[in-house]
Amino acid sequence: MNSPRIHRTAGEISQRIEELADDLSGWVNADTVVVGVLKGCLPFMADLVRQFQVPVEIDFLALSSFAPDSGRVRLTRDLSIDIAGRSVLLVEGVVDTGFRLDYLRRHLDSHQAAEVRVCALFDRADRRVLPMTLDHVGFDTGATFLVGFGLDHRGEFRNLPTVVEVDLAELDGAGPELLEVVRNTGWMGTRQ
Repeated sequence: MNSPRIHRTAGEISQRIEELADDLSGWVNADTVVVGVLKGCLPFMADLVRQFQVPVEIDFLALSSFAPDSGRVRLTRDLSIDIAGRSVLLVEGVVDTGFRLDYLRRHLDSHQAAEVRVCALFDRADRRVLPMTLDHVGFDTGATFLVGFGLDHRGEFRNLPTVVEVDLAELDGAGPELLEVVRNTGWMGTRQ
């Protein structure tokens, strides 16, 4: 068993978010709307927008899958801000197959966004089914399954300050002992 193991420490994540914010500083302005995809984006998005030197509006979208591995999704929370004619920074925790992202881009286009850029903490391009590229990526990864820093397994582990790679097959049948090991691993590698 190679899991659980720290995939990214809190310090690595923090440093990369600062770099992403710096990359975005020439594009983000006071008319930009930052749209997060709930719930996996929350810690990442919060840390990212605090780095911006201009005020931005923030809104959220939420999706729910209709059926596992079908590629079909359902919008469960829509925008509350009018984005027509405005630049939108779409923030995701992780992008893999591209089905959700494709749906979200089309949805934002239907709201007449002037421009949409995608910023993801993790890009799992090796799992991409729909060909697409992301504008801003924290980390490229080939990890099988990640938890922590907003990413979850059945609602758990979102509050871990690090990102932990786990074996999903082991986690699905895990008893409390393995879940505790994942939690403890996630608190390792935090900033001193």
